[in-house]
Amino acid sequence: MENDTEPNHALAIADAETKSFELVQRQAKMLASSTLVPKDFINNIPNCAIALNVSKRTGLDPLMVAQNLAIIHGRPSWSATALIGMINSCGRYTPLRFVFDDEDAPTSCYAIATDKASGQDLRGEKITLEMAKKEGWSTKNGSKWLTMPGQMLRYRAASFWSRAYASDISLGLYCQDEVKDFAEPPRNVTPSIKPISPAIAPIAPLEEEVLEAEIVMDSVEHTETQNEATPAPQKTKQRTLADLIETAPE
Repeated sequence: MENDTEPNHALAIADAETKSFELVQRQAKMLASSTLVPKDFINNIPNCAIALNVSKRTGLDPLMVAQNLAIIHGRPSWSATALIGMINSCGRYTPLRFVFDDEDAPTSCYAIATDKASGQDLRGEKITLEMAKKEGWSTKNGSKWLTMPGQMLRYRAASFWSRAYASDISLGLYCQDEVKDFAEPPRNVTPSIKPISPAIAPIAPLEEEVLEAEIVMDSVEHTETQNEATPAPQKTKQRTLADLIETAPE
């Protein structure tokens, strides 16, 4: 009986997985046909299926995931505002608080929240403008660190805090601004092909065969021309004994 039960159980699991996969495909197709999702998901069923998987793992609404999960240089990343909202609404911590050294002209910031289960204050890494300069975050063209340093300090402090204390909520993903700062765009590694000068261009194998055939034909024609110009040697007629008798003097 046990041997009969095991195959039936395996078939039931395979059938359930197949139905689940087909359901995800239908959901992804519907999400991909929507105009409410970003360009990374429009008409892209595989990306929408990944968004549904993230939605299932985080417990978030699929549309919310698609609207706040961006693909930058091939890396999925959260928007900073969505990440802060995910932490504040999880129920495990008090809302994140951001502490600046100077409210009017901040140069540093760290995030802090209280673990409700233990009552412990969880303080994140302090982010400074000097760190942003040394890491090259604020030296990129169009960097927001130069125009809105306070907001960027807040976003980066929240991202560092989430990976230190709540990586299960963010799935360990970085924020979009972080990926733009440290991730390089994919490089084109296709070797460049330099044009070959016609003067030194090698003869293709087919051209070599044609050239060789032309040389052979020229040689044959030249030989035939020589044969036509040179008269053929006349054959000496062999004289018989009767001819000698007839021509002999009497």
